[in-house]
Amino acid sequence: MKKNYEKGINLLVSVTMWLALVMSPPAFADNAVNLKVLVISTGDETQDLGLSYIKPVLDEIGVPYGVLNATTQDLTADMLASLNGVACSSLDAGCVGSYNGIILTISDLTPNFTPAEWDILHNYEKDFKVREAVLSGWPATYSDPNAPFGIYLDYGLVFSSSGASYITQWSVPATYQKEVFESVNQANLLPITAFAFAATARNDAVGPRDGTIPSVTPVLQTTNGEALVSIVQYLMPNQTVPVREVMISTIANASFLIHSKVLAYEFINWATQGVFVGARRVYMATHLDDLFIPNELWDPSLKETNPLQTYRLNSSDISNVISQQAAFRTAHPTASTLKLEFPFNGAGAVVNPEAATLVPNLTEDLVAAVIANKNEFRYINHTFTHADMDNPPVPADAPCDYETFTSVAPIQAEITKNRMVWELLELPEQAENNRVLLTGNHSGLKDRKCTGEPLLHEMEMANIQEDDVAFDEGGANPLFLQAAANVEVQYVASDSSQRGQNVEQYISQYDDGKLTDRIMLPRWPTNVFVNVINPDQLVDEYNYIFHDRFINLGQDPCTIPGAICTTRNYIEILAAEADIAVRHMLSFNKWPHFFHQTNAANYAYGNTLIFDWLNAVFTAYEQLFNLPVLNLPYWQIGDKTKNKLDAKTAVIQAKWDRTTNQVTLSADKAVNLEVTGISGGDLYGGQFIHAVDVTATPAVFTVDRALAQ
Repeated sequence: MKKNYEKGINLLVSVTMWLALVMSPPAFADNAVNLKVLVISTGDETQDLGLSYIKPVLDEIGVPYGVLNATTQDLTADMLASLNGVACSSLDAGCVGSYNGIILTISDLTPNFTPAEWDILHNYEKDFKVREAVLSGWPATYSDPNAPFGIYLDYGLVFSSSGASYITQWSVPATYQKEVFESVNQANLLPITAFAFAATARNDAVGPRDGTIPSVTPVLQTTNGEALVSIVQYLMPNQTVPVREVMISTIANASFLIHSKVLAYEFINWATQGVFVGARRVYMATHLDDLFIPNELWDPSLKETNPLQTYRLNSSDISNVISQQAAFRTAHPTASTLKLEFPFNGAGAVVNPEAATLVPNLTEDLVAAVIANKNEFRYINHTFTHADMDNPPVPADAPCDYETFTSVAPIQAEITKNRMVWELLELPEQAENNRVLLTGNHSGLKDRKCTGEPLLHEMEMANIQEDDVAFDEGGANPLFLQAAANVEVQYVASDSSQRGQNVEQYISQYDDGKLTDRIMLPRWPTNVFVNVINPDQLVDEYNYIFHDRFINLGQDPCTIPGAICTTRNYIEILAAEADIAVRHMLSFNKWPHFFHQTNAANYAYGNTLIFDWLNAVFTAYEQLFNLPVLNLPYWQIGDKTKNKLDAKTAVIQAKWDRTTNQVTLSADKAVNLEVTGISGGDLYGGQFIHAVDVTATPAVFTVDRALAQ
């Protein structure tokens, strides 16, 4: 039921609860909790910045959670633990806590979370040994003006200063080294780029009305020692074992802030005590499209792509990229396994693309170099000729700036002929990669309607012409989808900058009875454009696209979304691109970033645009994090995405029994789940992550938080 701040409190219930808390010691009995997080917000995602910040991280990691909107819902004891529909405690046989972690989007949840609700929440946390994480807020102390009176909310902090920016330093004590901020680079300062309340730890004998005393340990401080993130342990007098634990941040956090990207996982991991369904990893994959064919180049004098100027890699470029890849791995220990992936177009690697029988051009410079060094890279089917897979124009004789197919057979041939080239060149991992397809320009997933001028490049701001039909509006070409289904393609690459294509999803527009065979795998574009091979070209085009062309039209770029107020040099462009990419990485998303073969050209002294970008990205990343970055082939990203999508549709039962220290897992259908904090998995970031095949038959696993590792 909806409530307001003036709502009366049930005096009898409040007094009874308060007396129980004060007169009886907190329950220390072993108990069981479901592996699920409760997020308490003050609105929906459009109203609560904290909810819009933490929800995508929970979704990406795969953590089951529920949201209680304190503005419209009351918290009751039976929501947190119930037996046969009645509120219960850990002392009741068979009583299982509904959540193993609590996250508050703001510290006071005002104005609608009542003192009685705070008592219910805190009593549950003590009873079931459940931790709480507070994403942001004022470090205040609140007293109840009504019976049973007294302090009901106390974080043990005193506000000391506030600011729009702080330079902070980590201060994690040895006690928490294995479970708090273990993944961040604590050797470096962390800049806070939003408003924050700094505080000092009170650590006196005053505490809330349940008789506990808050003991505060700052774990992230300003350079002058003020607390910004702290762990608060609530102790009974003369006891050293806390009855309740809270991590509180007094920093404003939002999904668009880089410091928030660094902190997000810590709130989840703390609240769940490192035991949860789901997993956190950092990923990076880089695709260089169009191997074997040339790309047209940007002409600074024309301020557009010049079809008379093209570039195609050569054997010297391949040798140089191999050297750069090895040097990059050495320079960046977090990326020691990174391997470039080349989506290729086989028509550029055969003697006569029109011939009925394909013959590889084994003596041609680039082809020979790729074959000789084939295991240095990975490969993706990019179709035979880079053909357009969009809907045929209507009417058939409509003037178009592109050519496409009007039947399934030639589309299917584009896929299968490129597989033949794969086999002829004996490139690695063909069996796995036959399930993956990248069309030219991600075509086939929207209907361009045969209008408008071609885009200057894939990152121009007007990504969809006004009358284009986007993927989510039914713009995909059914002929293309049928061809992909016919040759058992499972995973189709998409451009995340295009509407409707920035979601991992099953593609169901073409129904052949095998809908689960095709999944959309988005890729991130970058501003290292398809038509540039050196910094001068990139800088000229970048500034023209994002600044100069608006000036030429008499417009102020500062007022235009996506534009820049002043031009940037190459170092500034790389810094801006690195910031974007690191944010992607710290979302824990698996999506690759895509480039083009032109970006691997040796432009001077062995330098390439692709490794300039990678070095800038990983330098920025390693300033913040020390986690190894996983580099998965695209087909494996597809497999993991399939597991994730399937798990979302399953009803999962996950219970942590504290008596046996075991987790029991089951589901209403067979799914593969990643679970953090149980034995038998791989150690990553100081935690065990175990991929488990879960069925309706319960399976039991021992909890191992890896704190002794």
